[in-house]
Amino acid sequence: MSTSIATPAAGAADRPLLGIAFMLGAGLLFTLLDTGVKWLTQSYSPVQVVWARYAGHMLVLGGYLLMLGWPRCRAIMASVESLPGQFVRGLLLLAASTFAFLAFRELPLLQVYVINFSSPLLVTLLAIPLLGERVTLARGAAVAAGFVGVVIAVGPVDWRAQPAALLPFGMALCFALYQLATRRFGRNDHPLASLFYAGLAGAMVSSVVVPFFWTPIAGGDVPLFLLVGALGAVSQLGLIMAMRCAPASLVSPFLYLQIVWATVSGYLVFGDVPLVETYLGAVLIIGAGIFLATRKR
Repeated sequence: MSTSIATPAAGAADRPLLGIAFMLGAGLLFTLLDTGVKWLTQSYSPVQVVWARYAGHMLVLGGYLLMLGWPRCRAIMASVESLPGQFVRGLLLLAASTFAFLAFRELPLLQVYVINFSSPLLVTLLAIPLLGERVTLARGAAVAAGFVGVVIAVGPVDWRAQPAALLPFGMALCFALYQLATRRFGRNDHPLASLFYAGLAGAMVSSVVVPFFWTPIAGGDVPLFLLVGALGAVSQLGLIMAMRCAPASLVSPFLYLQIVWATVSGYLVFGDVPLVETYLGAVLIIGAGIFLATRKR
């Protein structure tokens, strides 16, 4: 599951091709991460896998920050304007990750991805009451078209018989709130500080909860647990680098290529064959998302 951290610093967004390359790499890494998560959640609690993802995140990011040296590391952490706000962001991201991992256990990767791509639509709507933003008629129409795409992609579902189908919507809502919290609390913070505190909040809470869901890890699964943790951090760093090298409105649409990666991974690893309706809905959702990104710019 991908996330957005911060807008690039002034003067940094001048390498569009490099930004696109970072975004393509981040999208592929996110899909590999989620494929590993889906595999592990067939045998282990999603809570345990969430903990591994955040523990690995902190190990990799902590090592990277130490390599930068203490003076620079201290300056990065000092950029934070609201520490409680950063922890709110982290808790929202943890909630989104938990919903996502629960969904990956029960649903095809592609279906979860398509519904998660509706989060920019929710951001547009929720920004009206929460941030006081105004929505033009054109952007409102794009949001409506995107939600039509969600209905098409999900298809007819008996919610009482398939309650797991609701999980991606919980993920999309929490992720949208996370993005709004980033706008509110992390707008001027250094991206690495935002990434650190978001990971720290997730690692702290999941470490408290995970003993109640712990299952002994088989020796053969240890490398995959470690890989999930490492991919969680490296994919986020790739996303940050993409946003720092080029405007978000330019590079964000390339993240939608996760549709391709998820289709290939779902078929090769889990034998999932997507429905035509899923792709039709994805076209509307992605089109609406790209329109909102470019229109906002």
